[in-house]
Formats: sequence, structure tokens, C-alpha cells
Amino acid sequence: MSKENACFRPDDLRRWISSVLQSQGVAAKDADETARVLIRTNLRGIDTHGIGRVSGYVDKLRSGELNARPDGSMELRDGVLYVDGDGGLGQSVGMKAVHEAAARAAQTSVVNCFIRRSGHLAAIGQYALEAAERGMVAMICQETPPLMALEGSSRPAIGNNPIAFACPVKGQAPLVFDMATSVVARGNLLQAISDGKTTIPDGWAIGPDGKPTNDPQLALQGAMRPVAGHKGVGIAMMVQVLAGSLTGSLTADSAATHGATSSAGNVSAFLMVINPQSVIGREAFDAHVAQWIGTYLSASGEGSRYPGQRASETEAIRETSGIPIPASTFEQLRKVGFSVGVPFEPRTI
Repeated sequence: MSKENACFRPDDLRRWISSVLQSQGVAAKDADETARVLIRTNLRGIDTHGIGRVSGYVDKLRSGELNARPDGSMELRDGVLYVDGDGGLGQSVGMKAVHEAAARAAQTSVVNCFIRRSGHLAAIGQYALEAAERGMVAMICQETPPLMALEGSSRPAIGNNPIAFACPVKGQAPLVFDMATSVVARGNLLQAISDGKTTIPDGWAIGPDGKPTNDPQLALQGAMRPVAGHKGVGIAMMVQVLAGSLTGSLTADSAATHGATSSAGNVSAFLMVINPQSVIGREAFDAHVAQWIGTYLSASGEGSRYPGQRASETEAIRETSGIPIPASTFEQLRKVGFSVGVPFEPRTI
């Protein structure tokens, strides 16, 4: 089997990621959690935000932009949970916040949580999913550096501030919806460039002249376009308030120091976790969700799905058939492994 269509064992990939991160001074517990979240992201088919991010994390650990040994804090004040990640890996910081918020929601119905000074969170739907698998409804949104702008703009004007929510569905996969407020996440653009593509689809981006472009390199110099035009910008502004203005975010300062599109270890996010049992009662909640999802699926026709079902099916398949890694990503990971003394030699399935 060629490297271009090979599928690799998830457990091998998890162990490799953890070993790579530990080689850079990351504590085993944090490295293991980061590896778990990244590989589950691949398992669920979100390949732009999974193992391919390891190279960037290693670079930021080496430069000091990410803190390998953070001394983070978690504090409840006036009913609000405040999490300071001290620049640690986002997967570890974010999951600690979710677990604490879900535990507290079991007692207090609703927990609002502000996260500051975290590393890159990657696919934020993973955190909402984690809460849903604990029986909770969750919403999370994250501020990013300016990456997005309307046509005619001279430069990126606002982050493509992603937002995600999830809820449990009795007897079925949780509902999970995760979107950037841009037409596609910037990771899709970076993956296209990594794969050597010379064109990107219509509507993804504008160039530095403010005009639509299909050239990925010009898009990288320009900005991502918002979903639904001004409506996408409006949602991004809502996220900017929740995850930025209410946290006293350092994202803009970090981007100015480390590069216009880098938030280094200064990611800010807002998380809300709701306990259906306390709010309305579990049986009533489950029945209501089942009713409206049934209506949605029935009206949508044969083969219809709600958000999260396809990812759940993909996860079940990839757990046994393995995770596909493009040749360009494989080579990148091989170089990372060589540079840190942890060879990238996962087994194929």
C-alpha cells in the first residue's frame, strides 16, 4: 500500500503525538490528552484540524509561544468559571475546562466559563461533543486573530471566530455542529497549499486587492470570506464580544507580536454548559429532542442526517480501518519525528 492511500493505526498515532510533545517538555498527562483529542478529530473526519497540527505545535513549543509546563488556574467567581491556561496546549486546557464545567453543571444547572491564555483549540466541536457525551448541552466559541473580511477590504478585518454546539440524543450519536464564520476554515486553505493545489474553489477568499481569488497563495495574503456575507460578520462580532471583550483577550497583542494570523498561547474562548436534567428534566428533554429531530429527518428525505451523525459513523469506521494521511502530511510528520528524535513509523491497517 502506498503512503498516498495508506491508513494508519489510531493507537500508534496517539502514542507518537504524545511522545513528540513529551520530547519538548510537555507533561505526560497533557501530552496524552492532546494526542487523544487530535486523533479523535481525525477519526471523526476533520483531518484539517488533527494530527497535521503537530508540526505547528512543536514549532511554538520550541519558540516559547506555547508553554510546555503551564501553571494554569481555575476559579469560580460569582457563579462564573474562569480558566487561565498559562499558554498551555489548547487540547489539555480546553478539556480541563469542559470537564470542570460539566461537573459543576450537574449541581448548578448552567455554567458559564471564560477561557484565557490557551493554546490553539483546533476543532472546537470536540469540546462541545465531550460535554454532550456527559449528558450536557454545550456551546463554545473562540476568538481568532483577524483572518476574514468582506469583498473590497484592504486586509483581514475580524477573526473567523468559530462557534460550535452539541447536545445528547437518546440512543443515538450526539448532535454536534461546528463552524467557522468564514466560508471554510483557514485550515482548508493551508491544507490546499500543503497538498500543492494551485486553485481553490470560488467564494473561499479574497486577495490583498480585496477581490475574489482562486489562487491559494493570494488568498493567504488576503482574507477568508465570511459565510453569508454580512451575516457571517455579525456572528463573528458576537463571538468577538463573548470570547474576546469579556475575557480581556490578548489575542490581538499576540498576533501583533508573533504574526498577523498567530494567536500563539493566547487563545480566548467562551464555554456554556447546561444540564437538561436540572432545567427541564431528562425525560422531557430527550422526548423533545427526539420529536424535532424526527421531524427534521423525515422532511429531509432518505439518507438524511443531523449534524454529528456522519462524523460518528466515520469514527466507527476509522477506529477499525485506520486513519488516512495524505502524502504531504506524512512527509511533514516524518520530518517532525526526525527533528525531535521520535521516528514517525505508524503501522498501516
